[in-house]
Amino acid sequence: MSTEVVIALREVAYRYPTGKEPVLRGVDLELRRGEYVGLVGTTGAGKTTLCQTFNGLIPHYTRGEFQGTVEVLGVETRQSTVADLTSRVGLVFQDADAQLVMSTVEEECMLGPLSRGVSRAEARTRAHHMLATLEIPHLAQRSPQTLSGGQKQRVAIAAVMVTEPAILVLDEATSELDAMMVQKIFALCDKLNQQLGTTILIVSHEMELLAQHASRLVLMDQGRVILDGPTRQVLEQAEVFRRAGVRLPQVTEFAVRVGERIPWPALPLSEDEAEAGLRPLA
Repeated sequence: MSTEVVIALREVAYRYPTGKEPVLRGVDLELRRGEYVGLVGTTGAGKTTLCQTFNGLIPHYTRGEFQGTVEVLGVETRQSTVADLTSRVGLVFQDADAQLVMSTVEEECMLGPLSRGVSRAEARTRAHHMLATLEIPHLAQRSPQTLSGGQKQRVAIAAVMVTEPAILVLDEATSELDAMMVQKIFALCDKLNQQLGTTILIVSHEMELLAQHASRLVLMDQGRVILDGPTRQVLEQAEVFRRAGVRLPQVTEFAVRVGERIPWPALPLSEDEAEAGLRPLA
């Protein structure tokens, strides 16, 4: 993983036009190239608002009171446009339908390259390559509206990734999917991260999967970042998670509860790690 900072937030605060209280309160955060980061917090913690500062939706599209600075690949978002920023930061929302506007999957995935001046032939080549990467080339001529929820999410990710953004942000993009598809989306993020070097930030309540896939966790509460660090190290702060209303992965919660009686070599993040820690005691 590179040490290059691709997104840097400094003292970012934001209040919506109709809001009485700030949703973000003095957030400092850096994302480095090639990181795989999980962002967690209860509903209302400020996660979605934070994600919308990454590609300039805040402050350019969503008005309100914005303070601080956000830099993406060295460019201050207030000095750029949403169109330019979305070529660097791909944002996939919880509701894939809101992002799918074309009549076929192929056209959906060609839209981004075409809007950036790429020829139609080259845009089609890029689209089919990304659909193959996401294992859905057979959907190219389908209408997005006829697809399953999981297929729509993959198409939404493909349509974002085909423009080759340096950063991919999934904002609760798995919350409406079945358990099997959620695992596939996390595995897909692994693939994009490892094979393409894409920086991943995924907002999710799937703590078990975040613990196993994300190398870094960021915990938000009431508009502030209250924990940020390597996943295992952050999850050791069980009491902070409880106060923030966010559960630990089940196996990690179990390990914390019996921690005084079982000398874990390291806090387990998966059932396999817990089993390995218990085996010497059996």
